[in-house]
Amino acid sequence: MAQNSLTQRTIGPVCSGTISLDISKMKDGDFAGLGLLQQKYGLAGVKITGDSKALVMINASTGKPVEGQRIPLNQKVVYFKAECNFRNRKDVADFYYSLDGKTWMPLGTQLKMAYTFPHFMGYRFALFNYATKNIGGAADFDFFRITSSISTKK
Repeated sequence: MAQNSLTQRTIGPVCSGTISLDISKMKDGDFAGLGLLQQKYGLAGVKITGDSKALVMINASTGKPVEGQRIPLNQKVVYFKAECNFRNRKDVADFYYSLDGKTWMPLGTQLKMAYTFPHFMGYRFALFNYATKNIGGAADFDFFRITSSISTKK
């Protein structure tokens, strides 16, 4: 749905992708954040509904997108991180959020990554922003950082 997504291939055996997201110009119906894309995907971002903002994690491990968690948000800048573990064919990813860029909290459910033939290129990090109601909103991604490490040996 987000045709203007920016992507970067994941690296193994482990990797993390981190973003800073300013949501001050997003509008009602907008959804923006960090995802891991393949046929079975995961998304962590901010959804705007009316005047309310929420951190949302979507998990499509089963092929059907399911909201894994929703947390109210009351600030303009938020950070997201996705950690991928490909060791010994574990192929899982965990999503996190931070309100200060330093302290990370888990967000949603673990994504079980599966390599499918329609998109066998492997998983890709994605910075996405799309409108579900009206065009005109904007998401400001200050940075995207990829590292070859994760926070724990999951």
